[in-house]
Formats: sequence, structure tokens, C-alpha cells
Amino acid sequence: MLRRRTAAFIAIGAVLSVTALGAGGWAVMTSMDHSFTFAATAPSKTPTAAPTPVDEEEAAKLAAEKAAKGLTVGAVLTAEQAKTISHYWQGNLLPYKMADGTQVLIARDQPLPENVREDAGKRVGLTNQADAAANDSTLMGVAALQRTLRADTGHRVYIVSHAYTYLLPDAEAMGWTWVSSAIGGQEQFPDAAAAVAASRAKAGPDAEIIVSQ
Repeated sequence: MLRRRTAAFIAIGAVLSVTALGAGGWAVMTSMDHSFTFAATAPSKTPTAAPTPVDEEEAAKLAAEKAAKGLTVGAVLTAEQAKTISHYWQGNLLPYKMADGTQVLIARDQPLPENVREDAGKRVGLTNQADAAANDSTLMGVAALQRTLRADTGHRVYIVSHAYTYLLPDAEAMGWTWVSSAIGGQEQFPDAAAAVAASRAKAGPDAEIIVSQ
């Protein structure tokens, strides 16, 4: 009888030894050796929302619009404004760098402002002089400058040059004459006005005609 009571006591003690220790764990204590086994449970975490991805192109567009707010084409830009606008290179607005380092606002969908046209014309004049000094009748320097101006302005640019080249019709002597990249070397003109008129007729009303100065 005593053995049965002892066995029952041990069984009941074993059951009661599973003791909750509160949030985060539980313990088991045997009635034989009073040892503890502790099992910890990781605290639950509240899921956090994933960060919204940043649209870099849209951010650059908004920054460029903010930098140019209130300005018109031909306006002089600060270095920071020019940097911000140029970062959104896909946009309509561009900074144009003048020969003296000044940055000026231009737009792809508007005619080039007079200060930019004048600056570009001076670049053409210097290139004409360099081609003449190199005795380059093919005007390769002017062709390279035209490509540069197209990239710098976003416009379809053609150049009217006061060039030192072989004079038509016999092309035996060299001299100064007016030519147009819109027409090519097949025709020469007595003055800039005649060259511009022919260029406009050939290239169309939307082309930018830059005249050597």
C-alpha cells in the first residue's frame, strides 16, 4: 500500500513540476533531482513595411524643374542650377556652357537665345581661322564643331562659315568665301546673308543656322 502511494506521489509531482514561468519561457523540474530545463521562446516581431523604391529619373526631373523655375531661355545659371538641370539630361532644358565658362539655360523646343547664337558664332569664327592656318580646305574643324554644337544644344544645327578654301568655279586658287554645311561644298556665296537664306531654304524653318563671327 505504501509503494502505491509513493508511486502516485511521484507521478503527481512529475505532472505538477511543469511550471509556467510567464511570457517568454517555461521550466521542467523533476521531483527526483530538482533540476530545471528552461526553453526560451523568441519574442514576436511586428512586420515593418518595405521602403518605397525611389524613382531616380522622376526625382531628377523634379529637381531640374525646381532649379529652372521662373527662368527663361538665355538666363545665366549658377553652378548648382546648371549641375542639377544637366543631371536630368533626358529633359527639355539644358545648360549651355559659353566660351567664358558661364552657363546659360536653353531648351530643346525653343529657338536658341541670341547670347548662345553669338557665342556659337564666335566658336565658328575661331575654327575657321584654325582651319585656314592649317591650310585645311576640307573644313574638318567646322564639321567637328557642328557635331559638338548639336550635342551641346539638342538642336539640328547648321553652320555658315567664312572659310578659306578653294574658290569656285575652277577651284585653282584659295581665298575667303562663304559656305554652308546645310548645302555642302558645291556652292559658295558672296556674303553671309545669301548663305543664310540658302541654308534656311535647304534645312527648313526649325533648323538653327549659326553664322561665323
